[in-house]
Amino acid sequence: MDTANRPLLPIFPYFACFQTGLACLLALSPPKPGKLVGCAALTSFVALAYFCSTGDAARNYGVGNLMMIQAVTAYLLLWLVNPLHDYRHESDLTDPTKYSFLRRFWWMLSIINNPRGVGWSYEIARLPPRPSCSRWTFVVRKLVCALRWYIFLDLAQSFNRSPWRSLHEQIVGPVAYLMSPVSIIARFSGLVGVIALEQSIGAAVTVALGFWQPRDWPSIYGQWSDSYTVRRFWGRTYHQVLRRLTASGGKACCRALGLRPGTRASSYTQLYVGFAVSGFLHCGGDLLVSPSLFGASFPFFMSQAVAITFEDAVIGLVRKSGIKVPTPIARTVGYAWAITWLCVSAPLYVNWSLLVSLTLPSVTKTATEGLSALSLALQR
Repeated sequence: MDTANRPLLPIFPYFACFQTGLACLLALSPPKPGKLVGCAALTSFVALAYFCSTGDAARNYGVGNLMMIQAVTAYLLLWLVNPLHDYRHESDLTDPTKYSFLRRFWWMLSIINNPRGVGWSYEIARLPPRPSCSRWTFVVRKLVCALRWYIFLDLAQSFNRSPWRSLHEQIVGPVAYLMSPVSIIARFSGLVGVIALEQSIGAAVTVALGFWQPRDWPSIYGQWSDSYTVRRFWGRTYHQVLRRLTASGGKACCRALGLRPGTRASSYTQLYVGFAVSGFLHCGGDLLVSPSLFGASFPFFMSQAVAITFEDAVIGLVRKSGIKVPTPIARTVGYAWAITWLCVSAPLYVNWSLLVSLTLPSVTKTATEGLSALSLALQR
């Protein structure tokens, strides 16, 4: 169905209704028949939303991703864990089951919108250090960080609209290979930069107003210097916001298969299932852009698991050979490999979007989107 022919999706009311319904269902903690009815209602609500459109292909992709993330989060909280019994916040002094309904509702809403589990018992592994600076020092730092990301986005988008971009798509030979990393980085910078920009502004505003403390807002990404393998890029630097869902899916599969934690079978099952979950979440964006594109994003994410398996094998062979590679050389080779692989595999993610003219919104346009507040909550 063409974007122009679909009814307009009321973005904020949709997410507000979905989260209210999910938080109420979790706070009530009904028996299984009640959960099934509630889950069916939420699933139907999400399915109906996918027949709508935001009116813009790029916005459809981002909103579609977020819709799928929220839907899978609902299944996780309803069927894989029992938040009232399994989760605790560092500020909890009593059993949450003894809270009033309204307090349990707010407690559940906080869990829904805190995918990294900052301050919670389900806090993800390798979370960046939690800030310990004073309130106003933190605010100033985050505003400076937001300015840096704004400039980065502006430069990247200027390149995407410049003749150099068109020239790169036409030339062949060694020059094309040299230009490829710049082009790929510029293409992906929209997503990376917008998330970081929104998180920085959200952190500065909410801490300045006293809603949260600096320690509640660790950096949205890990250290980029840690990305000297593909595994470390996804595991330590970039995949922060989705790790609750990817890790939970992988661990659930291992339990179902009876695989012992710490074994190679368990490790690689979690790796492939985790990237399959990530790919499926991004397919939500494909679906809202066009039903015919559903699954277009999936190969890119599965290819990352294959690349990690390959690099693990190479690292294992080098270690078994007894060759001692100096750390600076190993890191340099690692960075070159990670960048090269991401440039090689990126077309799996980028090329299909070019077919539907899926261009990234401008910085100014993004800053005015009504989704900002919700996105900020999801990235904390």
